[in-house]
Amino acid sequence: MFNNGIVNYENYNHVEKNLKNVLNLANSSGASKAVEEEIYYNTAKNVGRSLNVTDYNSLAEKIMALGIGQIVMTNMSDNKIVFRLYDCFTCSDMENIGKPVCYFEAGILAGAVSTISNQDMDAIEVRCNALGDDYCEFEITPAKGNKKNFQAVGDDEKPDINMLYLTINSLKLAKSKNQIQSQSQRSSRANKQLNDALENALEADNFNQNIIDSIPNYLAVIDSSGMVVRINKKYEEFLSLAFQKDTSIISLAWETKYTEVLATGKPAIWQQIISGKEHIIFESPILESQAVLRQVIPVESDFIKLLLDKISDLEERIDSNKKASQQQLKLKDDRVVVASDVMISQVNYIRKVAKTDASILIRGESGTGKTLFAEVVHQESPRRHKPFIYIDCTTIPKNFFETELFGYTPGAFTGASRNGKAGKLEMAQGGTVFLDEIAEIPIEIQSKLLRFLQEKKFEKMGAVKTQQVDTRVIAATSQNLEAMIRDGLFRKDLYYRLNVINIVLPPLRQRRDEIPVLAAKILSQISEESKTGLKRIDASGLQALMGYDWPGNIRELENLLKRLTFLVDDGVITSQAIMMELHTAATLNGGVGGAASEIRENERELIIRVLENCNYNKSAAAEKLGITRQTLYNKIKKYQIS
Repeated sequence: MFNNGIVNYENYNHVEKNLKNVLNLANSSGASKAVEEEIYYNTAKNVGRSLNVTDYNSLAEKIMALGIGQIVMTNMSDNKIVFRLYDCFTCSDMENIGKPVCYFEAGILAGAVSTISNQDMDAIEVRCNALGDDYCEFEITPAKGNKKNFQAVGDDEKPDINMLYLTINSLKLAKSKNQIQSQSQRSSRANKQLNDALENALEADNFNQNIIDSIPNYLAVIDSSGMVVRINKKYEEFLSLAFQKDTSIISLAWETKYTEVLATGKPAIWQQIISGKEHIIFESPILESQAVLRQVIPVESDFIKLLLDKISDLEERIDSNKKASQQQLKLKDDRVVVASDVMISQVNYIRKVAKTDASILIRGESGTGKTLFAEVVHQESPRRHKPFIYIDCTTIPKNFFETELFGYTPGAFTGASRNGKAGKLEMAQGGTVFLDEIAEIPIEIQSKLLRFLQEKKFEKMGAVKTQQVDTRVIAATSQNLEAMIRDGLFRKDLYYRLNVINIVLPPLRQRRDEIPVLAAKILSQISEESKTGLKRIDASGLQALMGYDWPGNIRELENLLKRLTFLVDDGVITSQAIMMELHTAATLNGGVGGAASEIRENERELIIRVLENCNYNKSAAAEKLGITRQTLYNKIKKYQIS
């Protein structure tokens, strides 16, 4: 009961003890403005549910479009999804303050993932720039309590949210930002006083009603039977009545969700018109004592204007980020997917070196995307409006390298065109030539290429006159050039001239974080090219993909998804379908195991026989032998097979 501001501690011991815990959220130095944060979180969660995202790829695009940052899924299991957020809207420019602060972003992710998974989910921030990290990390897990199917926000709910935003925005002009911050500071000081008073009350068996009266929001405590056991003066004035003990919420005609809050242990937030004005109702549980803290916040309040500032800043960031992303898309190949730390760092490096004219050597296993990133270098360079010419050195006969690269004059050799021919280096004037698998260039041609790299000069076959062209050279290899130098198969001086800038592309097994995004991108491309319905991969299927080592890297992933697109009848690719296809591929490779043993015993004869059966189609022969085309070329050269 109440008596001149003193509470009968015996009757309200549990309520008062646990009310302190809730009010501490709004007052303690370790978690200041936590009630405010809960409102941000729940409001953002409703917004996240309204985004209408259908998969994690569209979620990443939506988050980027909103200007919130760049998300990467780093882990997915039945019970938890982990996202990293780079360039976080809230904290990217913050110093280490010792606590996570991105409850707004957490709410957006929780709401969106709830829609995708059809299950109510919650987000916890475990890493943050405000904790001294370089990125934010959120763990998304099923919401506690009774698990049930989760329904996305319906059309009938959206107008209320839109009305709230419209109302909030119309009130932004009421006060300046400095006035809002000043009021916020005064409220914070009052909350600190309240916290101190609560601590003293538990020790001295009293509670200072004057302190709770200083809280700027309308505040009340409802016990488990629906009785109001505490109310502050501001709320009494708003209700225009003198508070009587044991007043029922029914007699007060309050719209409340206290039973739901007590049952789930989760706060509730909604909008309500009271006395003709818009208010936000926020009810949060006081654990153990089975009570609920109720706050009623007028939309016209300074607190809501702080929320308005957050939304307005977000809108400004959306506009600026859209413009920035549009500028980047003009320079960026839309086939490139970057979603891992190692590749984000690599792409930033590529963008920097692309602006120079230095020669570049790209290294990496077969299928890692060397050709694609050579094109990225060209598109990011000042030469992007000039030709990009691709040369596959594995397909050029030894005697034709010189004419392919440098061209020839009329009559240079028997059968030469009477008009002569321009070489690829000349055809790429002002642009870029990409020499894929440069290790295949004969050593006698390497010296002529070295001179071109040094002086930008060369002579066509059969010519006397020296030509000069301005062409940049990018080379790539999956071979061990250092070993080839030791064996006398590659010129050391050419190696150093090419290796001015070295880009090493990691295999897919070292960037598993990218597999979900890569898979979604590949499936989208397959759908567009084949004019078929878009397939998606379920959670267990993504786990199967991320658990595989991918010896063929991205190319192997592409081929697998192409096969599955046409083999799977429904719209979802499951882990069973993926594992069956991977097992089939492993069985076929195992069937080649006998051939591999035979290769070791009598490789030359076997290779000749397979080449004959394939009409000397080297790609088909390599596939039958179970080796890469580059390996086949090396063996043909090793055994001098003509």
